[in-house]
Amino acid sequence: MSGYTLSLWQDMKDLARALFYEKSSTCLLCETYVSGGQVFCDDCKQAYFYPDLNRCTHCGKLLESPHKKCEDCTEGRGPKGMDQVVAWGHYTGAWREFIQDVKFKFQPYLLKRLGQPLGEFALCHLPPPNILVPVPMHDERLGERGFNQAAVIASLLHWELGIPLWEGLARVQPTTPQVGLSRKERLHNLESAFQMPSSAQSQIHGAKVWLIDDVTTTGATLEHCSKVLKRGGAAHVYGLVLAAGLEKRR
Repeated sequence: MSGYTLSLWQDMKDLARALFYEKSSTCLLCETYVSGGQVFCDDCKQAYFYPDLNRCTHCGKLLESPHKKCEDCTEGRGPKGMDQVVAWGHYTGAWREFIQDVKFKFQPYLLKRLGQPLGEFALCHLPPPNILVPVPMHDERLGERGFNQAAVIASLLHWELGIPLWEGLARVQPTTPQVGLSRKERLHNLESAFQMPSSAQSQIHGAKVWLIDDVTTTGATLEHCSKVLKRGGAAHVYGLVLAAGLEKRR
């Protein structure tokens, strides 16, 4: 059998599989079998992503109440200078473990299946942007970890949605970890941590930006990045993160 005939036969077999067999895989969080190219099973979608809940428009927190803002943001304790922030899921349980495995067990490849569902979620909750900007990591931390998870997420969205990726924002000062710090301490910790060269300002002048990160808690990191981007000429900055907290109904 010639090489051409073998190739044609293989193409016919692949077509038959596509027509007669439904694609299946396992849930990214619990390994339950899912079909149709799904990434998460229905139970995990409900347990971690709450598709029916509002997100606080200021900090991205998931809300059990029908309000548009969480209590912290209503009382002025949320991030400033952001046009909107939205979190995909609740930072708890298996979703939290997944994100921590990506970062602290050096497994960025786990993110590769998230491009399509995250892109669909983002387009449903945020205005389409001109550029994607990942929250940058300082060179020392980048050298230790080997990758910036925010840049990996932004890259996935770039390939999925065809939106330009821009990495002109830089983290110029190493800072102590934010975990355990109050909002005031986090803001002070990040003072002057981010910069953008004046030569790059023309590239974002008047742009609508999606600012990408993995997790937000107080919103301090997003706030400082947004401040630099808007000072550099960005017209609108929208935060998009994988996870945030959940404000319980009172």
